[in-house]
Amino acid sequence: MNDKLKPELMKLLGITDEKVADKVLYYAKLVNDGATTMLVNSGQKQEAKKLLDDLKANDFAVAKALNERTVSIIDMVASAYQSSSFEAMSIDVQKLNKCYVLIVNELKKIYARNEQLADISFSPAWKHFEIIEGDEWEINQYIYQNQNDAGQQHNAQVNKLCIISGVETPKYTPSLKQIIEDTDEVISAYRTELKELKRKNATNERNWHIPDYKLTYSLDGTILVNGVLKLKKVHAGSAPDKLMEQATKQPNAVFKPELGQTARNLSTTLSSMGFSGTLRALFFPSVSKDKGILFRPSISRATADSERLDTTDLDLQLKELGANTKLNPMDIPF
Repeated sequence: MNDKLKPELMKLLGITDEKVADKVLYYAKLVNDGATTMLVNSGQKQEAKKLLDDLKANDFAVAKALNERTVSIIDMVASAYQSSSFEAMSIDVQKLNKCYVLIVNELKKIYARNEQLADISFSPAWKHFEIIEGDEWEINQYIYQNQNDAGQQHNAQVNKLCIISGVETPKYTPSLKQIIEDTDEVISAYRTELKELKRKNATNERNWHIPDYKLTYSLDGTILVNGVLKLKKVHAGSAPDKLMEQATKQPNAVFKPELGQTARNLSTTLSSMGFSGTLRALFFPSVSKDKGILFRPSISRATADSERLDTTDLDLQLKELGANTKLNPMDIPF
């Protein structure tokens, strides 16, 4: 109940007159202190108390949203340096660091005026790391060596406060809304760049390959790639079910499927089952409304290479799921 609340109260309620804000805070102080006075009627006191409760509840919701983003950033940086510090060092973290610093700054202000947040026993990582740039390896050690979390336990307690207060969707000031949007964009860009870097490294260093790609379709609607990768299960009698039944009966031949009454075209039907990108290029390389489709239940490594299909991500996914692999010829031990 002090001047720390005034700027946030004015922003939240759209108050431009500081005297009005002072009056609201004064009423709220009387309410919280249990004071009684003829100068403040019960209606005014109740209104003031509600305004302060709304401000506090919104603080909890905003804190939860900001904490979620610090958790994402800490987790990403720690994970990057856990798998390959040299790769991660090549990624510029200045934009990520800027967003992180701004978010931590906002969190500090919110926690300074809310004892319930400040008193949470589980300490978030942002209280240990005010910046990202230059602290990447220390962050990695904090998470993996010392077995701390990135703030998940702390934010679970913040979420509890949100639930109790009845406000889980935050109201942002324009400036804070911009910080949130910028942060989400930067997090997405960093995650994409790190994923691509790891992908390239895995491709350059791996000494194995997937010898062939095989697709099977079961009577219960299960579609499997190499016996391990399960695509979307189809329902009996549906357009995808009819397509797969006809395709498995006419392998390696172009045909025009009969799908019955459906608003979906062939391409949309295939996409709904998970056949897009590399998977479609492998198993349904030709899809035409006029000519029909070509289904290949099995494709060799040599065929995939001759068609210049990029199977890198699919190969890694299949290997992680336990698909059969072979060593590259040059890497076979003698």
